Amino acid sequence: MRKIICNSVDFVFRNEISAMHPGAAPVLKDTAEWKKIEVMEKPVYQSSIKQNDAGATQEETVTFQSKPNDFTFLLFQCSMFYTVLRMSTDEGIFYVGNIDYPCFLEITGDGIFDNYSFKALSPA
Repeated sequence: MRKIICNSVDFVFRNEISAMHPGAAPVLKDTAEWKKIEVMEKPVYQSSIKQNDAGATQEETVTFQSKPNDFTFLLFQCSMFYTVLRMSTDEGIFYVGNIDYPCFLEITGDGIFDNYSFKALSPA
């Protein structure tokens, strides 16, 4: 079944989460809040499972393009901090990354558009 992903991606830094349990929404620390990035077109979500000598790993990737926004500078400066994404679909909300296996970010920009690529690796 196909899911329609909304035109925004919410994120928090890993250190802003106090608890996260499978199948449940993350519990944020008192001063933390989700930060929304409006995207130019629908984000692309990909998930794959790869087999290797150490066992199977799941790789999740979210890519999108955005105009420079309030979080561009923050994310450029803090790209070494791990994040957890919250994405909305027509069927509900899902999360990419978690406390133990958060997303890491690659971001590039030319002043007109910013290209985001979030990737999370976890045991399958």
